[in-house]
Amino acid sequence: MNIDLLLATFAGYLAVFGLSDRPQDPKVRDYPIETIQIRTASGTAVLDAELTLPKGRGRVPAVVLITGSGPQDKNEEIAGHKPFLVLSDHLTKSGYAVLRYDDRGVGRSTGDFATATPQDLASDAAAALAYVKSHPRVLSEKTGYIGHSEGGYLAPIAQQIEPAAFHVYLAGPALPLVPDVMRTQVQDIGRAEGLSDEVIAGQSRAVNEISSALLKSGTPAELREDITKALKNSGASGSQIRQNLAVWATPWASAYARHDPVAQLAGLTIPVLALFGEHDLQVSARENSPVMRRALTHPLSDVRTLPGLNHLFQPTRTGRINEYIRIATTIDSTALQAIATWLDMIVQVP
Repeated sequence: MNIDLLLATFAGYLAVFGLSDRPQDPKVRDYPIETIQIRTASGTAVLDAELTLPKGRGRVPAVVLITGSGPQDKNEEIAGHKPFLVLSDHLTKSGYAVLRYDDRGVGRSTGDFATATPQDLASDAAAALAYVKSHPRVLSEKTGYIGHSEGGYLAPIAQQIEPAAFHVYLAGPALPLVPDVMRTQVQDIGRAEGLSDEVIAGQSRAVNEISSALLKSGTPAELREDITKALKNSGASGSQIRQNLAVWATPWASAYARHDPVAQLAGLTIPVLALFGEHDLQVSARENSPVMRRALTHPLSDVRTLPGLNHLFQPTRTGRINEYIRIATTIDSTALQAIATWLDMIVQVP
């Protein structure tokens, strides 16, 4: 159930099989690049960030990139891919300033990721946007958040702290993380991996039981006990139980058990582009796109499912997670173009 655990093994596979060719990684970035440190409003972290700027001296629109779940570096590196580096390069060459930052506790960023709540992570994104707005080359009224996966949950929270003019969600869920997104995730991944209906049903029950445990709001010890019981009942090994406890027996998970993304989305008064991959097994387009479409009310908002793409917006026929490492493409050109074209339309609106 803990997808991050599977992804963590990819670095070893890269070394063993030599699968490190990522043709979209920029070889030369011939535009201004600034390395900066951003102190969060609470003072609990300093974020190590990089701001890329289009050539020239004119003022430009700008975006802040918000990573998906788990501690991520500013490139959101996964399976040898650097999707945020590729995206920032594309958008910078398209005329946008782009700020990326290491999550708190990652790389040179300070702070403790393990104890961070969604509110903490959203406040980090808000601090990044506040910095961008203050930059002399940025059009402060034409700035926005781009969030991948969990970043789509965090952007609407950050909006309440530091408002943006627009949002872009890349596989951002519209349904609650637990149990909805996780239950569909274990079912879709299980079927793709050929697991039996019995095993999938057991994992689905575990997700429901974990969700119930989180909502009970017992002591930390009681929460760990309830989650351990749910995982044992699903057939998890001792190692899997320990690894999942590190994710679910946390303030982060408890907060998401009570998070209502639909209410957050419905409260937005700005345009939003929400892109989903047809074959995404982690955030189901089938389940989330209709909810997203109903929640967003701004007339310039757009919700699209891009054919043949996975959770990382790579081309695929199956969406299986173990393919991430084998696919050479980091972000399909259709996704990159969809983002840039929509942004061009939005930032020209008075």
